[in-house]
Amino acid sequence: MSTRYRLFRRSMTLLCQLLFGYTLHGGDRVPSEGPLVVASNHSQYADPVLVCVAVPRRLLWMAKKQLFGFPFRKFFEFIGSFPVDREGGGRRAIRAALAFLAEGWALGIFPEGTHRGAGGSREAKSGVVVLAVRSGSPVLPVYVGRLPGPLSRLRGQRLRIFVGEPIQIDPALRGGSAYREAADEIMRTIYALPERLVKEPEPS
Repeated sequence: MSTRYRLFRRSMTLLCQLLFGYTLHGGDRVPSEGPLVVASNHSQYADPVLVCVAVPRRLLWMAKKQLFGFPFRKFFEFIGSFPVDREGGGRRAIRAALAFLAEGWALGIFPEGTHRGAGGSREAKSGVVVLAVRSGSPVLPVYVGRLPGPLSRLRGQRLRIFVGEPIQIDPALRGGSAYREAADEIMRTIYALPERLVKEPEPS
């Protein structure tokens, strides 16, 4: 992890703590090394930064190519994003992602594809499973709560992020329907994390 990225992550963590009373549940579940697919829900534009705050590893991100226009290109490159051409099928991006995973990187992905608002769609695209099966990487489920409003601290509301246990996808899994079912199961796991982990006595 570069010094610049480490400082960026620390400053964002401090900002989240000051503004939103940020709490992380299950942070000790993040593997410290080896290839990893980090899969999160996507309900707001800040989610990539919030996942970076929660995961203490340098993350690379698959992001739609439209985000790489001026003036945001430098920012998305800084947080480790690389473009995905959805209309072109994303095959080049999949190959690039697999190459990064083969080198032991952690890769961030939103299986829902794009941010879906407060409720989320919970319908996952199969790319997360394709990457996990072809690379042999575990999938780390992450649930990012909504950013509270400006007076949230006074009302006792907090930003909460939940990290689940890594999921190992069956390497023998084959076929589009099997991939989609596995991807949907990953999303169900992600959306169930708050209910499962909120009772933990000591969030990390």
